[in-house]
Amino acid sequence: MQSLVGIFRTEEDLAKSLVELEKLKQRAAKVKVEGSRLFNPGWHLSRDLKSMLTVSEAVARQCASRKESRGAHSRIDYPSMDDKWGQQNSIISRDGSGMKLRQAPVNPMPAELRELGGGRQIIRGQ
Repeated sequence: MQSLVGIFRTEEDLAKSLVELEKLKQRAAKVKVEGSRLFNPGWHLSRDLKSMLTVSEAVARQCASRKESRGAHSRIDYPSMDDKWGQQNSIISRDGSGMKLRQAPVNPMPAELRELGGGRQIIRGQ
């Protein structure tokens, strides 16, 4: 994640990251830890591994789909913001043993919150 899905991202690196994550998932499926879970950090780390790979894949997939730079999401190949991304949420869900990414519109800001922001759409970065 640090080398391929780091601070500055490219389409090529994100595609490589998904290939590498798939290889790691296959290796992780074979991980075994001997001994008790008591006082055994290896046991706990082996249990965390699946979650870490799941989160890493979700992040990489979403970053690959987002063709813009905004906030902490920086794409070298797409340096500008795209207003469409400020109007939608990315949602990742399980699809069998894989993941499915979809976009859903951002709900309008409630009037009481809009008043606090001086009428600005805070989520758009204005």
